[in-house]
Parts: sequence; C-alpha cells; structure tokens
Amino acid sequence: MKLKNKSALVICNGEMPSKKLLLPLLRKKPFIICADGGANKARAFGITPHVIIGDLDSITRQTRHFFSSVPIIHVADQYSTDLEKALNYLLANRYTSATIVGATGDRPDHALSNFSILLKYHSLLPIQFFDEHCTVEIIKKRIRFTATIGQQISLVPMGKCSGITTSGLKYPLKKESLELGVREGSSNEALRTAVTVSVEKGSLLLFKIHPHIKK
Repeated sequence: MKLKNKSALVICNGEMPSKKLLLPLLRKKPFIICADGGANKARAFGITPHVIIGDLDSITRQTRHFFSSVPIIHVADQYSTDLEKALNYLLANRYTSATIVGATGDRPDHALSNFSILLKYHSLLPIQFFDEHCTVEIIKKRIRFTATIGQQISLVPMGKCSGITTSGLKYPLKKESLELGVREGSSNEALRTAVTVSVEKGSLLLFKIHPHIKK
C-alpha cells in the first residue's frame, strides 16, 4: 500500500535560516517537530510545533511554559541525539520525508555529528538539511534536479565515492572518484536548468547553494 505523503519539518538548536527562507517551507504546512532546544528557536521565530521531543536539557523553562499546550516527549536515552530522537519519532509514525533546519552552524562538532546522522538515516527516510546558504542531501545512486544557471553546486564525498558522472555542470565528471581528504567537488556551477548526478558506489553529499548566494 502506498503511503500518503506526510512531510515533516524538524527544528534543531543550531543556526536557523532567515524567516524569508523559512516561509516557503511553512506554507507547505508540514508536521513540525522540535528537537529539544529547537523549541527555543521555534518560539523566537513565532512557530508553534506539533511535538517537542528530546532529553529536554536544552529547552528553557520559559519555552516550556510558552508551549504548555504542545505535547512534550521526554526520551532520556543518552545513546541517541535529540535529532535522532526526532527522526525515530517520524519513522515510528510513518512520515515520508523530512526537512531539517538548525542542524548546522553554531558548533562545528554538532554540525559534523548531524552530517553523520544524515548518513545513518537517509536510507530510512528522505532527508535534507536546509540552512541560510544551501540545501544538503545524500545522492541515492542518481538524482536529477532543477537548478538556476550559474548556481553553485558542490559534491562532497562521505569517505570515498566512485563512478561519479554529472551532466549540466561547468566542470563535468565522467566515471570519476572523489574522496574526503583527497579530492572533493566543491563550487561547481550549473550550466543548464536540468542537472544530473549519479554515483555508483559510496555516499555523496549534494550541496545546492541558494541562487541568491554569490561566489
């Protein structure tokens, strides 16, 4: 049976995109779940979540009072992060996709940990990170997407990736390899509105820099 499309917006406790960038996401009326201190960010942006979840060591007392009508789920498990707790909730409730904001910026260690979580969960749930500068997702074998001519596109391997082929980019790749610490594919550029990237082996991060961001 085909699942009904159920999209979610996860708000974490990192650097938030501007209200201008958030508005199109909110217009889609997603299910909004805050990962612990992400509730503080939601409150500051005037966003009311449907659920708050985490070990609750970051949400302030003022925020808990402000969202007193919102269900708050305490998960004490210290072997998973608050983002993982939020994603596990979405999986348990059969959500079909998630956009995550507040997962980058602020603390580099938290951002790096969240990229590891992206790698861990992307095969279970279509996920993308969204911040002030770009969207990030992991390519599952092949992706075709619409770009703005001149838009910056970066390909960053999580380890080693081989058999990478692209079309529509200024610096094309044909059955080539990228490896972290050896060769990355940063700051490429879209030559056409239709861009395709395929990878035969490995986990490849696709960064689509927002068109308004200049070089």
